[in-house]
Amino acid sequence: MDITIENQLRLCPTLPTISSVALRIIKVGRNPDIDLAEVASLLSNDPALATKTLRMANSPLYMRGRQARNLHQAVTVLGLNATVSVALSFSLSTSLRNAKTAGIDLDRYWRRALLSALAARLLGEYKKIYAPEELFLAGLLQDLGMLALDAAMPETYGQLKHIVHNHDTLPAYERELVGTDHCEAGAWLMEDWGLPDYLPLATRASDDLSRVDIPEDLETFVGCVAVSGRIAEIYLAEDTQAATAAAVHRARSCLGMDPDQLSEVLSHMADALPEVEALFDMTVLSPPQALGLTDQARELLATRNLQLLRSATEVQDREQSFRQQADRLDYIARQDALTGIFNRRHFDEAFGSHFARAKTEAYPLSLAYLDLDHFKAINDRHGHPVGDRILAAIAKSIQKQLRENDLFARYGGEEFVLLLPGMDQDGAKKILARLCDGIAELAHPLDNGESLTVTLSAGIATVPGDGIHSSRQLMQAADEALYAAKQRGRNRVVLADATTRKDADHSGGQPA
Repeated sequence: MDITIENQLRLCPTLPTISSVALRIIKVGRNPDIDLAEVASLLSNDPALATKTLRMANSPLYMRGRQARNLHQAVTVLGLNATVSVALSFSLSTSLRNAKTAGIDLDRYWRRALLSALAARLLGEYKKIYAPEELFLAGLLQDLGMLALDAAMPETYGQLKHIVHNHDTLPAYERELVGTDHCEAGAWLMEDWGLPDYLPLATRASDDLSRVDIPEDLETFVGCVAVSGRIAEIYLAEDTQAATAAAVHRARSCLGMDPDQLSEVLSHMADALPEVEALFDMTVLSPPQALGLTDQARELLATRNLQLLRSATEVQDREQSFRQQADRLDYIARQDALTGIFNRRHFDEAFGSHFARAKTEAYPLSLAYLDLDHFKAINDRHGHPVGDRILAAIAKSIQKQLRENDLFARYGGEEFVLLLPGMDQDGAKKILARLCDGIAELAHPLDNGESLTVTLSAGIATVPGDGIHSSRQLMQAADEALYAAKQRGRNRVVLADATTRKDADHSGGQPA
């Protein structure tokens, strides 16, 4: 993952955090000399966690022959590694359950997480992997990166809201939009927390096993996690038939399981789900829903009519292809073809919501119009291809210096517009002054071996501000400030509320 994205995640104040209890559990799990009594003592410091651990040890899902009457017996029944995984499952789900999200349906996220966790555990039992609690934890956390990306870049990640539930296409769109995907982001966060190595490994491979070098002894474990998410979609997707077909394909490719074997795993899902719901205090599906969806999926598998499933997959693929094409066309329609930044259409659509949010949440919002000085003369003298190259280079240079939530767009010709959420007048002035200075120093090579420079004029308006009460007034004020910058000799930044004060502008020198 790119270091810039890592820093953005690391510096995000709302990034999902791990509780102090979970940190102590991780530390305990790394100590090879720890004994069960010390683990029981640690858990006893958190009554809620201790109660859940004891209840889990005695649940039909986890009980191993004899009932545990106290916490020490529960730890003995579960074993050290299993106890650590169980405690982490509860502790992490509790601390992450109330995460603030902008583009994620948190209720659906956790329903999918619990279904995936249960499916991973049942798949492991079928494949005779004697690490059911570790599989449960891996399945539970495999989509953690969605919470991280949504917290670190809510406005950008929020653009994926319409496809965030389609895990077949989501990682590709994430990589295109934000430069990484939730699998990689989740693995990074797990490593940052110090979670056991098998968790980030399984998370990275949850979408595509081929992207990770998996040790031979963990191939089946990682495969169970990768299949578990597809099983969860059988219970959540609108099209159960297509979701079942996708699960069949994933189970065959990752675990070598045929439809009959997958059906056997599904037969346990509806029976085990109520206990998992009770342990995590969450309703995933009503019993009739769980039973009905399980039966429906098993009927599809039992028919052995794979043509039906292939047809469903083909239809799903075609629909998915159409959706992808529509999404891409919409994305392209919002981009300026020459510079690669957003175009006027996208800015006009987004500006209103930015302004309304700034007013509602009472934070400053600065708008700047930017115009290249004497640019017509460059086109007339050197030709439009040269002018186009300069426009693209300047747009790229400015975009690289902006924050993730800044909105930068080409507004027409050689004019750009920049929206700075949370930035007051003084802060916006400093940013625009730096941009103007940087553009003035940028040399643009010509075909004859020479080079030329271009300067920039900018006008800034900010809310709250005198006489600015609407988005239209903000745009008009910024436009008037840009006009004043041009009138004063260009190559400068002018503030909308001080266009007549000589000391209110930033000048980079004489007009170009």
